[in-house]
Amino acid sequence: MTRLLLHICCAPCSASAADVLKNNFDVSFYWFNPNIYDQKEYEIRKENAKRFAKELGVNFYEEDGFIYDGKKWKQESSLICENCYKLRLEKTAKFAKDNNFDAFSTSLLSSPYQKHELIKQISQKLSLEYKIDFVYKDFRPKFYEGKNSLRAKGYYLQKYCGCEKSFQEMLERKNNK
Repeated sequence: MTRLLLHICCAPCSASAADVLKNNFDVSFYWFNPNIYDQKEYEIRKENAKRFAKELGVNFYEEDGFIYDGKKWKQESSLICENCYKLRLEKTAKFAKDNNFDAFSTSLLSSPYQKHELIKQISQKLSLEYKIDFVYKDFRPKFYEGKNSLRAKGYYLQKYCGCEKSFQEMLERKNNK
């Protein structure tokens, strides 16, 4: 069976991706998310991702610890997401190649809130650069089903993408209600 390294951003997004991939791939989870603000949020998301990996019986690889650098993410708004995707997906492609995986993908393709086409384009370029297959699937149709199944099991469901900018946007939305 094809060994696939799935970059995971959180347990809720991983649910739909894992459900779609599990029958055709030997899936392992890969945690690399230096974009997550703050450390407490980072740890909660990581622990829930580990818990989900254990529940599914899949390998869980993690890169580094909490390494958020606020200066890195304080840049022109239009570039924040693109640079964040590139950073995380390049690390995933490289790890997959270096560790003899056959392919990689990302749970970022699960979220209706992410820039789907941009993630796909970046991943396809990295696939060529690192000479490793990128498995593209649109996991969004199963996003709410996966999220709701984890909610029912008591998993943590975050309220923002990850970076400090998205955290501030969430607070603004909350305050404007």
